[in-house]
Amino acid sequence: MAPYPSLDCFGDDAEFHHVGIAVRSIEETYRKVEDPIQKVRVAFLELNGLTVELVEPLEDRSPVSEILQKGQSIYHVCFQVPNIQRAIDQARGCGFHCIRQPAPAAAFEERKIAWLFSNVYGLVEVLEK
Repeated sequence: MAPYPSLDCFGDDAEFHHVGIAVRSIEETYRKVEDPIQKVRVAFLELNGLTVELVEPLEDRSPVSEILQKGQSIYHVCFQVPNIQRAIDQARGCGFHCIRQPAPAAAFEERKIAWLFSNVYGLVEVLEK
């Protein structure tokens, strides 16, 4: 028996992918990818077995700029799913609302991502395999 209750909000085939951390500037040592659709620059690194996405705003109107102004840094988790629309539909049952429809993401070789939000669980990115 698992020590904690289990939720299946994004489908039983969803896999944890990464945690996103908002930063004012990504160090020069990391390989960066710009995503003009999301208005961010990102870099990925492994931190003791956990994949971390550093997310830097490209402009003042970037959603990440607002997050940094609030003093936040860790602001989203990402799950990889085989079917993004099915994951969005299933997430509604857990109280998630799609706040940004699926769109190609430069950081993931143009695979689709969508942004979901829950008042209980916060911001979640879903990434289509």
